[in-house]
Amino acid sequence: MNRMQNKLSLTAAAASLFVAMLSRAAAADLAVPNSSFESPTPPPGFPVNTQIDVWQKSAQPLGIPLPGGITWDQLSGVFPNPPVGAPDHIDNLTGNQGAYFFSIPGVGLSQELGSTFAIGNSYQLTIGILGGGGITEGSMFQFGFYYLNEANSPVALNTSTITFTSAAFPNVTHLNDYAVALPEVQAGDAWAGRNVGIQLISSFGMGVGYWDVDNVRLVSVPEPATLGLLALGAVGMIILRSRSHRR
Repeated sequence: MNRMQNKLSLTAAAASLFVAMLSRAAAADLAVPNSSFESPTPPPGFPVNTQIDVWQKSAQPLGIPLPGGITWDQLSGVFPNPPVGAPDHIDNLTGNQGAYFFSIPGVGLSQELGSTFAIGNSYQLTIGILGGGGITEGSMFQFGFYYLNEANSPVALNTSTITFTSAAFPNVTHLNDYAVALPEVQAGDAWAGRNVGIQLISSFGMGVGYWDVDNVRLVSVPEPATLGLLALGAVGMIILRSRSHRR
């Protein structure tokens, strides 16, 4: 009878441990510095700031014509949300600022995070975005993951493309959420253990209009197989400890 009670106690302890591990394994938010583009603020009297702290601007591609009198550096930057009541006030902007991108191919931002691609975890990147300023139908914006290889060159991983249509973006006062996922990282993946890279870029456009982006979010989720191995190891420790106590 005592042996049966011990087995039941072990089973209950293992089940409790497994449940506790699952509850702690909910999606974890990973830090994205300057994720809502609050820094820096535009100088007094200026509507935008072409500097964007932390984020790196993409290099100008060859053969891309620019609007007259505008430099490549001016094609992206940060802007303050117009005041409540203004016709272009964005009703769901996080904080006071967002980032703008001219609808010109190659205008983009990227950054390498302090977090690494952990084996057994999957990842999801989410952004809030809208298109405005007379942006043409069919303009595209791409966002997703990358890592730096041994040569310190960026290698694209999973990306997602957003296509502008007036039906999908009926106004310039509300950001729509879009997400892209990276499946579970395997031990043999070249990016396993490397720093997470994220990129936001205008991938197709006629040079008319802009994209506004805000509230960049990244979550990491341990996959069930990983949790199962961790729980199995913990259960084994419980059983070994129980046996050692009975000797």
